[in-house]
Amino acid sequence: MRARQRAATWRAGLMLMVCTVFVALAGARTHAGFVPVAGLAAAPPDGAALFRTYCASCHGTTGTGGGAAAVAMKVTPPDLTRIASRNNGMFPSERVTQIVLGKGPAAHGERSMPVWGDVFARKLPNADPKAMVDALVRYLDGLQHRPA
Repeated sequence: MRARQRAATWRAGLMLMVCTVFVALAGARTHAGFVPVAGLAAAPPDGAALFRTYCASCHGTTGTGGGAAAVAMKVTPPDLTRIASRNNGMFPSERVTQIVLGKGPAAHGERSMPVWGDVFARKLPNADPKAMVDALVRYLDGLQHRPA
Protein backbone atom coordinates (compact mmCIF):
# COMPACT_ATOMS: atom_id res chain seq x y z
CA MET A 1 0.00 0.00 0.00
CA ARG A 2 2.83 2.41 0.87
CA ALA A 3 4.46 1.77 -2.47
CA ARG A 4 1.29 2.85 -4.26
CA GLN A 5 1.07 6.03 -2.17
CA ARG A 6 4.72 6.85 -2.89
CA ALA A 7 4.20 6.30 -6.63
CA ALA A 8 1.08 8.51 -6.63
CA THR A 9 2.89 11.23 -4.65
CA TRP A 10 5.88 11.02 -6.98
CA ARG A 11 3.62 11.34 -10.08
CA ALA A 12 1.76 14.30 -8.56
CA GLY A 13 5.08 16.01 -7.74
CA LEU A 14 6.35 15.37 -11.26
CA MET A 15 3.15 16.82 -12.77
CA LEU A 16 3.43 19.87 -10.52
CA MET A 17 7.04 20.39 -11.59
CA VAL A 18 6.17 20.04 -15.31
CA CYS A 19 3.31 22.56 -14.95
CA THR A 20 5.59 25.01 -13.11
CA VAL A 21 8.23 24.76 -15.84
CA PHE A 22 5.58 25.23 -18.53
CA VAL A 23 4.19 28.36 -16.85
CA ALA A 24 7.71 29.75 -16.37
CA LEU A 25 8.57 29.18 -20.04
CA ALA A 26 5.31 30.76 -21.19
CA GLY A 27 6.02 33.82 -19.03
CA ALA A 28 9.58 34.06 -20.32
CA ARG A 29 8.38 34.10 -23.94
CA THR A 30 6.35 37.27 -23.30
CA HIS A 31 9.38 39.05 -21.89
CA ALA A 32 11.83 37.81 -24.52
CA GLY A 33 10.80 40.22 -27.24
CA PHE A 34 7.43 38.79 -28.18
CA VAL A 35 4.83 41.53 -28.59
CA PRO A 36 1.42 40.72 -27.12
CA VAL A 37 -1.53 41.14 -29.50
CA ALA A 38 -2.86 44.16 -27.57
CA GLY A 39 0.41 45.98 -28.27
CA LEU A 40 0.08 45.75 -32.06
CA ALA A 41 -0.85 48.89 -33.97
CA ALA A 42 -4.51 49.05 -34.90
CA ALA A 43 -5.45 48.89 -38.57
CA PRO A 44 -6.56 52.21 -40.04
CA PRO A 45 -10.34 52.68 -39.99
CA ASP A 46 -12.31 51.56 -43.04
CA GLY A 47 -14.49 54.46 -44.22
CA ALA A 48 -16.78 52.19 -46.27
CA ALA A 49 -17.46 49.95 -43.27
CA LEU A 50 -18.11 52.98 -41.07
CA PHE A 51 -20.54 54.34 -43.67
CA ARG A 52 -22.41 51.03 -43.86
CA THR A 53 -22.62 50.85 -40.06
CA TYR A 54 -23.56 54.42 -39.18
CA CYS A 55 -24.91 56.17 -42.30
CA ALA A 56 -26.43 53.70 -44.77
CA SER A 57 -29.67 53.18 -42.85
CA CYS A 58 -30.66 56.78 -43.71
CA HIS A 59 -28.45 57.74 -46.66
CA GLY A 60 -28.62 54.36 -48.43
CA THR A 61 -25.78 52.01 -49.26
CA THR A 62 -24.85 54.14 -52.27
CA GLY A 63 -25.15 57.45 -50.38
CA THR A 64 -28.00 58.74 -52.50
CA GLY A 65 -30.47 59.10 -49.63
CA GLY A 66 -32.62 56.02 -50.13
CA GLY A 67 -31.89 54.16 -46.90
CA ALA A 68 -34.47 51.97 -45.19
CA ALA A 69 -35.02 54.49 -42.38
CA ALA A 70 -35.45 57.42 -44.81
CA VAL A 71 -39.14 56.71 -45.38
CA ALA A 72 -39.91 57.40 -41.71
CA MET A 73 -38.12 60.77 -41.66
CA LYS A 74 -39.72 64.19 -41.83
CA VAL A 75 -36.71 65.56 -43.75
CA THR A 76 -35.37 63.35 -46.54
CA PRO A 77 -31.67 62.56 -46.10
CA PRO A 78 -29.62 64.33 -48.78
CA ASP A 79 -27.81 62.68 -51.65
CA LEU A 80 -24.26 62.50 -50.31
CA THR A 81 -22.86 61.80 -53.77
CA ARG A 82 -23.68 65.37 -54.84
CA ILE A 83 -21.97 67.32 -52.04
CA ALA A 84 -19.16 68.48 -54.34
CA SER A 85 -21.53 69.45 -57.15
CA ARG A 86 -23.53 71.57 -54.67
CA ASN A 87 -20.23 73.31 -53.76
CA ASN A 88 -18.91 74.31 -57.19
CA GLY A 89 -17.13 70.98 -57.72
CA MET A 90 -15.14 71.14 -54.46
CA PHE A 91 -15.72 68.65 -51.65
CA PRO A 92 -15.81 70.64 -48.38
CA SER A 93 -14.01 68.11 -46.16
CA GLU A 94 -13.82 70.35 -43.11
CA ARG A 95 -17.50 71.30 -43.30
CA VAL A 96 -18.53 67.65 -43.71
CA THR A 97 -16.35 66.75 -40.72
CA GLN A 98 -18.06 69.43 -38.65
CA ILE A 99 -21.50 68.15 -39.68
CA VAL A 100 -20.63 64.56 -38.71
CA LEU A 101 -19.33 65.79 -35.36
CA GLY A 102 -22.39 67.97 -34.81
CA LYS A 103 -20.43 71.23 -34.80
CA GLY A 104 -20.61 74.31 -37.00
CA PRO A 105 -23.78 75.29 -38.87
CA ALA A 106 -26.60 72.76 -38.80
CA ALA A 107 -26.83 70.72 -41.97
CA HIS A 108 -30.63 70.66 -42.31
CA GLY A 109 -31.78 73.75 -40.46
CA GLU A 110 -31.84 71.73 -37.24
CA ARG A 111 -29.72 68.91 -35.90
CA SER A 112 -31.97 65.96 -36.68
CA MET A 113 -29.03 63.91 -37.98
CA PRO A 114 -27.22 61.78 -35.41
CA VAL A 115 -23.72 63.04 -34.67
CA TRP A 116 -21.07 60.38 -34.36
CA GLY A 117 -17.80 61.91 -33.08
CA ASP A 118 -18.22 60.96 -29.43
CA VAL A 119 -20.25 57.85 -30.27
CA PHE A 120 -17.22 56.33 -32.04
CA ALA A 121 -15.17 56.92 -28.90
CA ARG A 122 -17.79 55.34 -26.64
CA LYS A 123 -18.49 52.32 -28.82
CA LEU A 124 -14.86 51.61 -29.68
CA PRO A 125 -12.77 52.68 -26.67
CA ASN A 126 -9.38 51.91 -28.27
CA ALA A 127 -10.19 53.69 -31.53
CA ASP A 128 -9.29 57.27 -32.39
CA PRO A 129 -12.56 59.11 -33.12
CA LYS A 130 -10.75 61.69 -35.29
CA ALA A 131 -9.23 58.95 -37.46
CA MET A 132 -12.64 57.32 -37.83
CA VAL A 133 -14.36 60.56 -38.86
CA ASP A 134 -11.47 61.34 -41.24
CA ALA A 135 -11.84 57.89 -42.85
CA LEU A 136 -15.59 58.44 -43.23
CA VAL A 137 -15.09 61.89 -44.79
CA ARG A 138 -12.47 60.48 -47.22
CA TYR A 139 -14.95 57.77 -48.19
CA LEU A 140 -17.66 60.37 -48.84
CA ASP A 141 -15.19 62.36 -50.94
CA GLY A 142 -14.66 59.22 -53.04
CA LEU A 143 -18.43 58.86 -53.60
CA GLN A 144 -18.76 62.26 -55.30
CA HIS A 145 -20.08 62.59 -58.84
CA ARG A 146 -17.52 64.71 -60.64
CA PRO A 147 -17.55 65.76 -64.27
CA ALA A 148 -15.06 63.82 -66.38
